[in-house]
Parts: sequence; structure tokens; C-alpha cells
Amino acid sequence: MSAPIVLLHGWACPASYWNPLAGYLREAGHEVLNLDLPGYRGPLEPDFEWTVENVAADFALRFAAAGPVHWVGHSLGGSIAATIAARFPRTTASLTLAGMVPVKPSQATVERLTRLFGGPEQPGEEAAEEMIAAWFRGGNVPQGADLERFLAPFRLPAAVVRSSMLAGLTGAAEDVPDTITAPTLVVTGVRDATRPPDTVQDFLASHPTWRHALIPDAGHLVHWEQPEACAAAILDLLATAEG
Repeated sequence: MSAPIVLLHGWACPASYWNPLAGYLREAGHEVLNLDLPGYRGPLEPDFEWTVENVAADFALRFAAAGPVHWVGHSLGGSIAATIAARFPRTTASLTLAGMVPVKPSQATVERLTRLFGGPEQPGEEAAEEMIAAWFRGGNVPQGADLERFLAPFRLPAAVVRSSMLAGLTGAAEDVPDTITAPTLVVTGVRDATRPPDTVQDFLASHPTWRHALIPDAGHLVHWEQPEACAAAILDLLATAEG
């Protein structure tokens, strides 16, 4: 029986943006679990420290008794998934990173996020819309109900938005990439300005065993814009990982 696929969403993103991809994966016969990051559904524990390492440990503990799973993470969720694969290899059958590789974000990204979301106040709609437009740069920004889907996480308590943003800017520890032993796939949209294809390819030059799927007509939210192509790449990885 195939191991479950566990989806971890990115910073200020709705877990439901995985639904189109999850549909293709389920059609292929896989069990898919779509998890919320801490604070994104329900309040944070009062003493919870929002770091990539802490969240990775929490998720790994949750699945420790169930056997290995296929981790799929987007952006911040990718940093968490990569950390799980590195620190808790027995929980990991394979790893897919969407819209990211575990390197530090560009200075431009740091400055934009800090400017828009670095303060203690609740971010406004204009800040959220600027961020969403950047994610979909060169493509079609969602409208109507789909736009509301992407705006909703920015309305979470400011402490959740800010603390998870800071975790995303810190990212995975430097030793994480070289510690990962599971079969690994990176999925990149050709329009991704957050993790541009050139940055991804430079990173992968030092990790030749990692696979790379460069997806046309997609930006940072590659799995939302091109779910079928992403599913095909993931299913190919799973077929190899499960032998």
C-alpha cells in the first residue's frame, strides 16, 4: 500500500489552495492529507515558539508511529518539509518542494515582507493584495471567491502572520539540504519571482540527485496554477520512491 501524501502550505496561504493538486493525486489512488500550519486554524498555544524546527518536530511526532509519508511543502511549508526529511528521516518516503529550495530569500523579498508585514498591527487589504499580485506575477491574479480564499490568511491574528513570516525568512537551517537522503523533487514555475528558476538551478547544481520539474505558465503558486503538471511530476517521484 502506498504511503500517504502530506501537504504543507506556505506562509499566509490557505490550505485549500492544495485542493486542485490533491484531486489529481487522489484520482491516482493516493491518500492525501492536507494540514494547516500552527495558528492557521485555531489559536496558537500560549507558549508556542513559531520556528521551522519546532513545527517540523511537531509534524514529525504526529506521523512517527504511522511509518514514512511523502512530504510535499510549498514555500514555508517546503522549509518545514525539508527539515522533517533531514531531522526525521524515518518519517520520510519522499520529499517534494514546490516554489522553493532551502536557500535564504533574496534581499528584495526580505525588504518587501518586512515593510508590509513586519509590524505588530494587522496587515491591511492593500498589503495582502500586493503580496498576492507578486505571487501571480505575469499570470492571472485570482478574482471573486478565489481571491477571497487567498486574502483570508492575511486576516489571521497579526501575531500569527508575523511570527510565521519570520520563520519563513529564517527558513531551513544551512545543514538541512545536505542531510536529506530521501528521493527529492523540486517543482518550479517559470514565472516564480520568489524562487526564480535561475536560483533553483544554481542550488540544484550542488544537489545532482534531486529532480527538477520546471512548469510553464506558472509562478510561485505553481501547484495552484498548474496542478495537473505538478501532480504528474510528483507521481513520477512516488513511483521511483516506492519502487
